[in-house]
Amino acid sequence: MAGIIDVAAAAGVSPTTVSHVLNNRGRIAEETRAKVLEAARQLGYQANVHAQQLVTRRSRIIAIQMPDLGDTPGPSLPHSAYFLELINGAAAAADSGGYALVVSPSGGNAGVLSGFAIDGAIIVDPHGEEPVFRTDVPMVTIGVAEHSEREVLRVDNDHAGAARQVLDHFAEAGRRRPALLTDETRRSYVKDVRTGYRSWVAERGVPETLVTVGALDKDTLDAAFAELFAVPVDAVYTSSDDLALALLDAATRAGLRVPQDLAIASAVDDRALSLTSPQISATNLFPFRTGETAAELLIERLENGPGALPGPLMPTEFVARGSSAPA
Repeated sequence: MAGIIDVAAAAGVSPTTVSHVLNNRGRIAEETRAKVLEAARQLGYQANVHAQQLVTRRSRIIAIQMPDLGDTPGPSLPHSAYFLELINGAAAAADSGGYALVVSPSGGNAGVLSGFAIDGAIIVDPHGEEPVFRTDVPMVTIGVAEHSEREVLRVDNDHAGAARQVLDHFAEAGRRRPALLTDETRRSYVKDVRTGYRSWVAERGVPETLVTVGALDKDTLDAAFAELFAVPVDAVYTSSDDLALALLDAATRAGLRVPQDLAIASAVDDRALSLTSPQISATNLFPFRTGETAAELLIERLENGPGALPGPLMPTEFVARGSSAPA
């Protein structure tokens, strides 16, 4: 296997110059850089990752930390396909940039990131109280950290605007009394969805019907749905795909027809929502692209220094399905 000395001999330069080129250090003429890279390619040179880490003092490892949703005891990956797509997008960008990606699971020891040999971290739906916020680890958040004064790059969606778009869709379909069903998590996007809903109903003089559930067990959900169905609502926007699926089930058990009696839409799309009858309308947040963008921003920050704050707003797309069709 070829080494640095072999590459240096083939390129007609010193081993030090080869090291500087391969580790992107020092001021090297473009002609020399091209000569070294071509010699490395022809010889099939493979860099010693451990040696590079010693030289650059970087691990070339980034982490993505999942939020603690409180729905399972102990460490686990969230069940939602949304989070899996975030991870897939971040992994694709990390691999393209020459980094490895490690995943810190929901409900795990969030403090492990502050002591782990990572170059940077992506924090999903942060509270701002996570231990990593008290370190100088470079980071990008997906969502807004409500309880942190540290300014970081972030990737987010216009969840309030998306909520207003769905409520407009309900109105165009003849719905006059929309409600909002959310969970109690402190995730910033749920707050944004509430903001969008409240501003929309206030502008139109529509009574506000906002029901919050603390857990997803059957008894808790049935109690929340009973509260919801006691009000003459004709459409419900849910803050998650899980709530949308549970609401469809509860409505069916209560003898309500969807969409004739009740329209349903979710703030988060998921493949499962297209497997129900009727299929459930939802907002596509493009999670793969979101995770990919977060990792690209983090790698850009690691390679070239801080970028402009706060970061990009990702697009959303409302996907209308049978659950929100006109009555």
